[in-house]
Amino acid sequence: MKPGPELTNGDAYVVKQIPYGPGCWLIRLAAPIHAPIAAGQFAHVRVDPENDAPLLRRPFSFWDTHVHDDAWTSVDLLYTVVGRGTALLERRRPLDKVGFLGPLGRGFTPRRDKRIFVFVAGGVGIVPFHLFAKQIRRSGHDPRIILLFGARTAGALWGVDDFPALDVEVHAATEDGSRGSKGLVTDLLETRLRKLRRRDLMIYTCGPDAMMKRVIQSARRKQIPCEASLERRMGCALGACGACVTRVRDGADWRYSRICLEGPTYDAADLVLDEAQA
Repeated sequence: MKPGPELTNGDAYVVKQIPYGPGCWLIRLAAPIHAPIAAGQFAHVRVDPENDAPLLRRPFSFWDTHVHDDAWTSVDLLYTVVGRGTALLERRRPLDKVGFLGPLGRGFTPRRDKRIFVFVAGGVGIVPFHLFAKQIRRSGHDPRIILLFGARTAGALWGVDDFPALDVEVHAATEDGSRGSKGLVTDLLETRLRKLRRRDLMIYTCGPDAMMKRVIQSARRKQIPCEASLERRMGCALGACGACVTRVRDGADWRYSRICLEGPTYDAADLVLDEAQA
């Protein structure tokens, strides 16, 4: 399967790298992007297009975008160094090339009929919510936005202090109690939901699967609409390899859905939770 004409498939250039916390970096790339980018979509990046190792690309959500008149678009990707690919990405310097394919996938749906958006993020699941909040504020729709962000410790609340400037209410939960509430972000969600009118709410979540499963279960119990953005390793990101799949409802049965094409964002009501947790 070949990428469509609306996708950029070629070289992008590193503009800069900014440390964003322990083991976390923001990389800005300049790329000849031809399509608008929706929050929740992703780029598939080949760390070093001139070498075969690592062979596979890595998927990264968009933290921010900067469109320039008569120039390439700049995109910000927030990432943590967790393996060989991201360790090599950290070493890229201004004017170095990376392979860029994107924007890919399905982003979040801004529900204009809802007055309160609740973002529930864990770890690097925070990334698409920065762009989402920014796009919501630019759209003319003005919901109350509440971010619930969970991490093991305060140092892993990457980019959390960028959200108040977007008129986002921030509530943190850390397992060691070093910032915000001590405990899990899903416990914080239960506390916050008791104080909000359900009919006004829309929940969006991205992060570890176990966390998202609990968020989805809570949304289902309370009959609150929810979208979940799944994090997966991907081979081709074009739907050809079938490496990134999850189970979704299909009438009375289920089927496999290719996350790179139909996701990574799904209506949580469609997800088969046992698979989403795997």
